[in-house]
Amino acid sequence: MQTIPKRLTLVHQVEGILRDGIRSGQWSQYLPGEHELCRRLQVSRTTLRAALATLTRERWLRSARGYSRQIVKNRGLRQDSRRTGRVVLITGAPVDLMGGMPMILLDDLRQQLANAGFELEVHAGRAWLAQRPESALERLTRSRSPVASVLFSATASIQRWFMARGLPCVVVGSCHAGVTLPTIEADFFALGQHAARQFLSRGHRRIALILPALGMAGEAKMASGVLAVTGGIKDVDVRIMEHDGTAPVLRRRLEHLLQAGRPTTLLVAGAPYVMTVLSVLNRAGIRVPEGISVVSRDHEPYLDYIVPPLTQYAVQPARLARRLSRTVVALAQGGSAPIRSQLLVPQFIPGETLGYMSDKSTR
Repeated sequence: MQTIPKRLTLVHQVEGILRDGIRSGQWSQYLPGEHELCRRLQVSRTTLRAALATLTRERWLRSARGYSRQIVKNRGLRQDSRRTGRVVLITGAPVDLMGGMPMILLDDLRQQLANAGFELEVHAGRAWLAQRPESALERLTRSRSPVASVLFSATASIQRWFMARGLPCVVVGSCHAGVTLPTIEADFFALGQHAARQFLSRGHRRIALILPALGMAGEAKMASGVLAVTGGIKDVDVRIMEHDGTAPVLRRRLEHLLQAGRPTTLLVAGAPYVMTVLSVLNRAGIRVPEGISVVSRDHEPYLDYIVPPLTQYAVQPARLARRLSRTVVALAQGGSAPIRSQLLVPQFIPGETLGYMSDKSTR
């Protein structure tokens, strides 16, 4: 009888990672505490406890003091010849705020690495946006000894540190100026060019780019793409409004922008920030797209519930996940990634929030 393959749940993935760690001798007597395991695996305590309960029933573990779990010795070491080790992912974005696309990448990467005998360990948070991350990177690589690293939403300082040391890594996103590392990225320069042409074809001459000032290269590439198209046109005004990634600062700066010669269209980088922008416009009584047009550089499933339908760009998550997982597994196994950009061209989704200037009630 033919069977149907089942999609592994997150609990099953965690079970597999813990079994692999026990087989390989990563932990000798006790598992780390629940808090530490949740941090390393980037899962909730509920998910972790479900996986631990299964391994306890299967006699991989036994309950010990407090919340620790003792490893049962007779399970034996890994018998296969696959190389094992740890891959670390470093990101300046808190995982719980990363949205659907990054979580899809994380889930697929964690599963593919586990299948190949590797553990994925996520180190996330705004601390990685510091201007001088060198000491923290030294401590991390010394204490965790990763076989490869994934740099997600990484600053120029982090990218240059990895390049200078020649450590195996791949950048999810764009490289900063002067950095040559393997990358998997959306083509934000082409996106900026396309968006600029869409604005001009609809009569827009006052364009504003809403960007988080978090030191990411993708924002600069998008701005360069817009300016490459609009730079030679005299009556076009392109303004770049940066914010620190928090809702209060974004709200204040957007309110100031609207008072100082209101633009006719906004290109917003970062799906969560689109929600803040739309809320500020609604509070100010500015209708979209009649009073101002709004386009999102990024797509998340929740944006599909906005009315009117949002004009946005999207990259297929599954396609990006496949490329990332293949590259990282190859690096972890001792291979090499080509020093070039693997570009994915975002799809333009027209929506209804990008209007023509003839439709605007406010000029």
